[in-house]
Amino acid sequence: MVKRRNEFELRVNAPGCNAQDYIRYLEFEINLNQLRKKRIKRLGVKLNRDASSGQRRIFFLMDRATQKFYGDRVLWMQYIEYARKEKAGKILNKALMNVLRLHPTEPQFWIFAASCAIEDNTDITEGRSYLQRGLRFNKASRALWVEYAKLEMVFVAKVLARRALLGIGAPTVDEYGIGEEDGEGNIKLPQISAEDIDPSLRKDHSLDTAALEDVDANPALNGAIALAIFDAAIREIPDDVEFAEDFFNVFAQFGHLHCTMKILEHVIAYCQEVAPTAPQTLAMSIKLPLIGADPTEPLFPSRLRTSISRMAEAVKTSPAKAPLYASFIRSMVGLAVLQEVDSDICKVAASMALRYFRQAEEQGEIAPEIYLDFAKLCGKRNIDGVDIKGTLERGVSKYPNHEKLKALASQSRSKGAI
Repeated sequence: MVKRRNEFELRVNAPGCNAQDYIRYLEFEINLNQLRKKRIKRLGVKLNRDASSGQRRIFFLMDRATQKFYGDRVLWMQYIEYARKEKAGKILNKALMNVLRLHPTEPQFWIFAASCAIEDNTDITEGRSYLQRGLRFNKASRALWVEYAKLEMVFVAKVLARRALLGIGAPTVDEYGIGEEDGEGNIKLPQISAEDIDPSLRKDHSLDTAALEDVDANPALNGAIALAIFDAAIREIPDDVEFAEDFFNVFAQFGHLHCTMKILEHVIAYCQEVAPTAPQTLAMSIKLPLIGADPTEPLFPSRLRTSISRMAEAVKTSPAKAPLYASFIRSMVGLAVLQEVDSDICKVAASMALRYFRQAEEQGEIAPEIYLDFAKLCGKRNIDGVDIKGTLERGVSKYPNHEKLKALASQSRSKGAI
C-alpha cells in the first residue's frame, strides 16, 4: 500500500502529470477507504480519533487536483459528487462555490447545486437562486430552463400537499361546536377565547391562512410562474418544438395538479402556432387527454377514445410518422400492461399498439424503440397472431447496431431453443 502511494505521489508531482493521474490516484484511495471500512465493521474494531483519516486524505487529494487542474470538469464533478455522497456539507459548499466561480457557463454545475439545495437541504429558495443565477450566464441552456420550470412545479405540488395536510381551504362545519351534545344529552355552549374577540392577541403570526384559502386567486399556485418561465424560455430559444416538448414532458409529470392542464394547453398552443404539423406537436395533442387521468375512473374510456381519434387524424397530416408511432405505441403499451386497469381497456390499448406497429412496419416508419416497446407488450400479454421472435429478427436486420434490440433478439432465440 505504501509502495503504491509513493508511486502515485511521484506521478502526480512529476512535471508531465495530467488529470488522469489524479483520477487513478483517487480511485485507489477511495477503494482503499471502502475496504478499510468493511474490515473495521467485520472485525468489530472500535473507532478512534483517526477513523476519518482516509476520508480526509481523499478530500485533500481532490482539493489538490482541482487546484492544479481547475479547468477539468470531470475532476470537479467527481469532487462534488463524492462530497455529497459522504454528506460533507462544509466541503461541498466550498467546492460548489469554487466551481461556480471558475465555471459559470457550465449548466451542469448550477443544476447540481440546485439539486443539493432542494434534495439535501430542503431549501427551495436557495435552489431557485442557483438556477436564476445560472440562467444569467447561460440564457441559451435548455437544461437550465427546463429544470427551473420543474422546480416551480415541485414547489406548487409541495405547497398544495401541505395545505391539504394542514386542512387549509377545507370546508369547516360548526367551528365552535355549537349544537353538539355531550354524553348526558346537554347542548354544548360555544367556547370563545380572547383571541377570537381580538385577533391581534394571537402569538403566532407566521401562518397567514387567509392568504392561502383561495387557491384560484393565488397566481403562484395556479402555475403562473411556470408559464412565465416557459414564455421567457421560448423568447430566448424561439421556434424550437423539441424544446417545447421537453417542457411538456416535465409539466405532464404533475398531471395531478389542478393547474397542469392549463399549462399543457398553453405549450400545445405555442407549438401549433410554430409548427402545426410537426410530429412533436401532434404527439403532445394526442397525449393530452390521458395526462392526469385515472384509468379506473368512469370517464377514462372517453378520454382514451379522444386520444385514439386524434392519433387517426394525426397520421394523415404528419410528414414524419416514425416519432408519432413511437410516442403513441409507448403510451398504449404502458396502459395495456397495467394490472389494475379494466380488461376491456387493456384489450383496446393492446389492439391499438398492434395496429399501429404493423402500420409503421408497412410504411417503413419504424424506430428501434418501437420494437422494444412492442416486445414488452408481448412479454406481458398474449397477443394472437404475433411471432415475437420473427418480429425481433426483423428489427435486428433493420437496425443491426442497436445493442438492446440485439440482446432482446438473442434472448428470444435462446428461449425458443429451450
